[in-house]
Amino acid sequence: MTKDRSRKGGRQRKENIRDERKITSIRELLTFSFKFLDQTQPVDAPQTLELWHQQNLLNSLIVRLKDLCQLTKDEAIRQEQITIYGAFPPKDKTQYIHPQHVDENVAWAVIKHVGGQKGRIAGYIIENTFYIVFLDMNHKFWISELKHT
Repeated sequence: MTKDRSRKGGRQRKENIRDERKITSIRELLTFSFKFLDQTQPVDAPQTLELWHQQNLLNSLIVRLKDLCQLTKDEAIRQEQITIYGAFPPKDKTQYIHPQHVDENVAWAVIKHVGGQKGRIAGYIIENTFYIVFLDMNHKFWISELKHT
């Protein structure tokens, strides 16, 4: 039942008309940090944001991160958008060097398909934040054997 109640100044307020707020489950969506980005690695030439811009990959990077922000960590892994490797790749499987500013015990991961089949972003995930450490346009972070050649 709704009834009007008089207030000072002639304004009136209706009682009992407020809708109840429904609590929905909160999805912890992925976020990204460039805090530990290392642009000094001696892979071919150091891969910097500027180089990615020159190679027309920077827009692809931003679009890829934007799309991934719609997913949780588990959804991205399940959809094979992100691969978790665990330990840093062995020396015979990478052209990168473990940066001193990154803890030895993080679980390394890659975001696949940035600007094409080869392009990768390497880093690590803590909770729902992916810390971007390397830009890898030539798939040299974790070199895999060629298939179907």
